[in-house]
Amino acid sequence: MKINFPALFQTPLEKYQFFFIYGNDKEVFERTLVYLQKKLDASLTHKSEEDIQKGLKAEKSLFEENCPQLTFVPQVTDKVIECLESFKDEVAIFTSESARAHSKLVTYFAGSSTSLAIAAYAAPLSSLEFEFLAREINLSASFKANLFKTFQNDYRGLLSTLDKIKLYGEVQEEDFSLFLEPSLLSDDTTQIVHAFLLKNVKEALRAFPRINPAELIPLLRGLGRSFQTLFNLLVLKETSSVLPWMKMTPPVFFKEQPLYERALRMWKAKEITRLLETLLALEEQVKFSNMGAALLQRRLLHCLKN
Repeated sequence: MKINFPALFQTPLEKYQFFFIYGNDKEVFERTLVYLQKKLDASLTHKSEEDIQKGLKAEKSLFEENCPQLTFVPQVTDKVIECLESFKDEVAIFTSESARAHSKLVTYFAGSSTSLAIAAYAAPLSSLEFEFLAREINLSASFKANLFKTFQNDYRGLLSTLDKIKLYGEVQEEDFSLFLEPSLLSDDTTQIVHAFLLKNVKEALRAFPRINPAELIPLLRGLGRSFQTLFNLLVLKETSSVLPWMKMTPPVFFKEQPLYERALRMWKAKEITRLLETLLALEEQVKFSNMGAALLQRRLLHCLKN
C-alpha cells in the first residue's frame, strides 16, 4: 500500500511488517519516523543495508533491552529487497531520499500486502498529527486551537512547547501567551546555535551581524533548547554507550546527531549549566531592559570564550 504522509495518521499500522519512507523532505522523514516509533511503542535499533546483507545484529543500549524492537535501516537501495526474508517476523522501517513514485523500491513496497510505502513530501502539521503529539497533555479546546495555529509550520517548536507545558502544569487562559510564540530560527540564528555547540567563535562572529532585533529571543531560546538537549545527552552518555536519540524530548534527528556527538566531546556539564543560567538571564534583559544585539553578542561570546 502507498500513502502520502498526512494519511499516515488515519492508517492502521498493525498489519504491516515493513514501512518504507521515501521523498525529499527530511523533516517529514523525521516526523514519520517519530510517529511510527511512538505508535508502535517500540525502541529503534539501527542497521545499515550492509549489516543486513552480512546478517549482523544491531547493538542495543541498556534502555532498549526490555522494549519491543523496531529495526531502522536508512538510505537503502534496491538490493534490500533481496534481504527481506532474513527479517522473519521482525518489524522494520526503511528509508530512501532518492527513491521516487515509480522506482523499484516504491513499487515493491507499495505492492506488498505486508508493507506500507509512505511519501514524505512537505506538509504542514495536520490536526490529527497535532492531536497525536498532544495526546498526553490535558489542554483546553481554546488553548489547543491557539497552539495549533501558532505552530502549524513549526514542528520542532511545538515539540519543545509541549514539553514546557508538561513541566508547567495546567495552563490558565491568562498564561496562554507564555507558550504561543513561534520559535522558528533563521539560517543565521541556526548557524550561531551550531557554532556555539561546537565552540566555534569565528563562525558565531560571522553570523551575528546578520541577526535582526526580532530574532534575539528566538536565538536565545534556540540556544537554550540545544544546550538542554546537550546536557541531557551528557548525562545519558555516562550510563550507556548507545544514546537513545529518538527518545529525547524533543528527539535528536539523524541529521543533527553528528553535531551533538562532536559537541559532547567539547562541553562539560558545569559549563552547560552555567550557560543555561546565563541564557535565562539574557532573555529577561532583552525582554525587559531593551538589551540590543551588540551587547547581547558580547555577553554570549564571553560565555563561549570562558
